[in-house]
Amino acid sequence: MISKWIEQLNSRQILSILYSVCGFSLVLTLIGAWFVRDGNVSTLELTALRWIWMIGLVMFISAILLIGRPLIKRMADQNSRLKAKKEKLETVLNESKLNEINLQYRNELIEVLASKESLFDYSSVIEKIVLLTKSEFGALLLTKDGEITSVVPKEMTEDQQESLKKDSLLLKRVMISKLPAATSKRVVDALHTYPYYIYETVIPIMDPSDNSLIGCLYLARYDEQYDASEKSELNAFAGQLAISLLRMQLYRQMQQDRKETAQLINSVREAILYVNYEDDTVVGNRAFIRMFDDLHFDYKGYEELSAIDIDIEQLAERVDQHEQFVRYFERVFTQDPPEDGLTISIDQGDCFIQLYAESVYRDRKLRGTMLVLRDVTAETEIDRMKSELVSTVSHELRTPLSSIYGFTELMLSRDLKESRRELYLKTIHDEAKRLSYLVNDFLDLQKMESGKQAFEWEPVDLYQLVTDSVAFYQETTDRHELFIDADTEQDFIIDADLEGMRQLLGNLLSNAIKYSPDGGNILVSLERVDEEVVMKVRDHGMGIPSASLPHLFGKFYRVDNSDRRKIGGTGLGLAICKEIAKAHEGQLHVESVYGEGSTFICELPTSKEHIMQ
Repeated sequence: MISKWIEQLNSRQILSILYSVCGFSLVLTLIGAWFVRDGNVSTLELTALRWIWMIGLVMFISAILLIGRPLIKRMADQNSRLKAKKEKLETVLNESKLNEINLQYRNELIEVLASKESLFDYSSVIEKIVLLTKSEFGALLLTKDGEITSVVPKEMTEDQQESLKKDSLLLKRVMISKLPAATSKRVVDALHTYPYYIYETVIPIMDPSDNSLIGCLYLARYDEQYDASEKSELNAFAGQLAISLLRMQLYRQMQQDRKETAQLINSVREAILYVNYEDDTVVGNRAFIRMFDDLHFDYKGYEELSAIDIDIEQLAERVDQHEQFVRYFERVFTQDPPEDGLTISIDQGDCFIQLYAESVYRDRKLRGTMLVLRDVTAETEIDRMKSELVSTVSHELRTPLSSIYGFTELMLSRDLKESRRELYLKTIHDEAKRLSYLVNDFLDLQKMESGKQAFEWEPVDLYQLVTDSVAFYQETTDRHELFIDADTEQDFIIDADLEGMRQLLGNLLSNAIKYSPDGGNILVSLERVDEEVVMKVRDHGMGIPSASLPHLFGKFYRVDNSDRRKIGGTGLGLAICKEIAKAHEGQLHVESVYGEGSTFICELPTSKEHIMQ
């Protein structure tokens, strides 16, 4: 009964009773010690004290046996329960930490799937999935039209990857059925004493739009099979992977389309400048960079449009129509693109450009403007040549034809004296000869430009040719003095076509005489420079304006000047000279000061490695 009563008490009550009994025993002991302190104790008193001590000792022992033992047992039980709770809490804490790590892996996996833009980055995806599922190794396999195109492995050798692609029946089954599948294999090898099992699972990655297979997720481990919850989670990962892969494919397609667009625009010969109003940027193509290469724009390459920092004033420095060009560009940059085009010239008429703007709209809102700068120099030159041809025909052909027609009509309708008839026939002969020369110039130039002109190559002494030509043309003029400047001890023999050289020098001397209407000295100089002979024809005549120098050797080109219009000519002579020099692998250029005269310089090699037949 006492033990049951004690068990019903709590630990605090038991301790109180224990402390009370011990305290009472201690009091009895102290009382006995008080009475015997002086040693005068009777036998009766000593017996009584012994009994008192006996009772206190019995009570103390009884308290220890009856009360202390259950208390110790109870404390031991409580300690055992505490240990069990602690172990349980540690288990829960470890599971919580493990769940936290898995949650962290899942979050990282989701972030990885949300940000991938290239196939290379998917190595981190398969790494996270292998860690989450406690797999030994795995791979992400991408497919197209039923064939594996790429493998992104984790902890797999090249041999394992090849074996998976070619020999895995599990993978082939999933690719055909488009359903998840798992299998186990019993493996025996020389490294392990006992056989072991490897558990594999393959999850298909499907395109939700058309239910086509775009990839597979392969995982393998040794310890246990993949349970239902893991397979469900893997299916969820496969869905996220599908979205990420489709986004990646879309991104790569956009990048490819962007590169193709840049290549297309860079391949266009017209200079293109696109002003984007949404992000306030300007990009240009390769032709634009080349057109304004002096501004040193940063060319990004053929597969990318170059971002350009535009300074309108700096861009307009080379434009002859400076103010018009600046106003046109300012309207474009203020989102008010002009509807009309603008034709400009660059470098004092060296290049002609047709400029027009095309507005780009999206959702009925102006998003940008595309500026196209089209080089129309060739078309302008053709138009000029047409105008020059019309002018030449109207003047150079009509004048001799009119003379021929008029004099023949007179000879047919009138009875003329022999002297008059002879004069008219001589005039007709001269005008017909003039027409013949004109036609021959046309034909010669066409043959030279087409490469059909036949040259007969032979050693030609330029000094002798110059001497003969100077003597001939000196007889045609009384107002000019022709001189030769050459070191006769030098060798001026070159491989050339004699008639071609005679025609080239003759045209230069004829021009020097014609365009020095007030007379003056004309100097022909020869100089040997290494393996070249430099021939110069210098006059002190009208000179050539600097704006006309770049066009001087063009067909039918004549300087637009009233004084020159009085002087006859087709505008073909210098073009023929240029072609003859070119056929001899030489160069012909001019130095001139307007109003002071011109110097035509022809540089000819002494020998020709390849003789044209």
